[in-house]
Amino acid sequence: MADTVTHKAVDTDSADVRLSLREKLAYGAADTGYNLVFNVLTMYLMFYYTDVAGIDVLKVGTLFLVVRLLDIIAGPVVGELIDRTHTRWGKVRPWFLWFSVPFAAAGVLVFSVPNIPADGKLIYAYVTYILISFLAAGAGTPTTAILPNLTTNQQERINANAFRNVGGQIGVILSGVLTLPLVGLFGHGNQQLGFTLTMLCFGIISVGCLLFTFSCTRERVVTPKAQEPPFAKSFGAMIRNIPWWLIVLLNIVTFIGVVSKSASIAYFFKYNVGNAALSSVVNGINSVGMIAGMILTPFMARKMKKRDIVITFFACSIVGSCILQLGTSIGSILVIMIGVVVASLSGAGSSVGFVMLADVVDFGEWKTGIRGQGLITSCATIGVTAGAGIAGWLTSFLLSRAGFVANKTQTAAALGAISFNFIWLSAICSVIGIVIMLFYRLDDTGVMDRIHTDLAARAVGQTHEPTTNS
Repeated sequence: MADTVTHKAVDTDSADVRLSLREKLAYGAADTGYNLVFNVLTMYLMFYYTDVAGIDVLKVGTLFLVVRLLDIIAGPVVGELIDRTHTRWGKVRPWFLWFSVPFAAAGVLVFSVPNIPADGKLIYAYVTYILISFLAAGAGTPTTAILPNLTTNQQERINANAFRNVGGQIGVILSGVLTLPLVGLFGHGNQQLGFTLTMLCFGIISVGCLLFTFSCTRERVVTPKAQEPPFAKSFGAMIRNIPWWLIVLLNIVTFIGVVSKSASIAYFFKYNVGNAALSSVVNGINSVGMIAGMILTPFMARKMKKRDIVITFFACSIVGSCILQLGTSIGSILVIMIGVVVASLSGAGSSVGFVMLADVVDFGEWKTGIRGQGLITSCATIGVTAGAGIAGWLTSFLLSRAGFVANKTQTAAALGAISFNFIWLSAICSVIGIVIMLFYRLDDTGVMDRIHTDLAARAVGQTHEPTTNS
């Protein structure tokens, strides 16, 4: 069987395939390697900047917002470059090769703020955080962009995405649980040195994972260079893709909730609970819960629509937040941990969005004749970066306004702000996410089957025009 399909639409004989176990494992390894580095940024970078590097918390929040706004540029640029990439390895695969080492190296630099005056530290933080944000787009976007090219089989896409999500959570578990212990082990009391050496270890593993993905995946649905439209036309087609807008909005609210909670874990257990070591335990519980939800997702998909799966997991976030508040109110670590477990299942909801995005790519090609999976998937991650940026700024803003001071006994107002970020912000975002999902219609019975049938017909010259706006 040939590695690629060299026409624009779908060839059901060579693209509607079952993926091998090795290829699924390789696809999942991409997220393992990516999260080993990037998840440390999500969970510990604010804590590192304020409590280790000694940078003012509000300045850190502004930094996060500014860099995330710059990511809005990085996403479309990377997506367009992916769409214009043509190599003997394919369109998307070589990006894993090209960006693995630079991305890992930048992760080490970010957690190596030198002991210089405050203004110098802030400048260093801006330069290195901007660098890793752009490199993260190059290393992370291909994982989403390649999924529509692996197979057109809907269940296989869900199965492959489950491997990706479990692989990603392995990266989250390793980084979340091991970061602080490794910092202590390598630093011997010097947290600065500890973070640098820890990121070096994670970076080496990350490079290996991304190279495994490059070596063992295959692209089977590829748009030939001669059929690629100009950027303006591709961009216009994307803007008219209503399901794409819904996924962007979903990503924004999801990652405001996810990142605000992740960034607050270390603060909540250090200051509100009085046991900083529990933050590593909670990171592990969160990851295990997400994995459980992700393993369940393919089985749920056989009976439920994708949007209903997302709504179910959002509901777990809301229930878990209520339990967390109860545990905080009565001062029970056990109840807090139960709340953490229930809420952790909600992480699987965001993962379903990647499968939905593959459907959005197919819908866009069916609707407009323009596939553009690189542009569509990378621009959809604008929601991720925007949500993460808003979360970082909002978290730091609320802490600053409440009078938070690093490494000091916190006021009641500061403790309340930490609690709100950790418990309720994600629940509010989950409610909004449920409302957004009620407008998603590609899951309606027969819609995707009709789209794939029409695309296959076009491939052999039997053009069918779209008949619905979905």
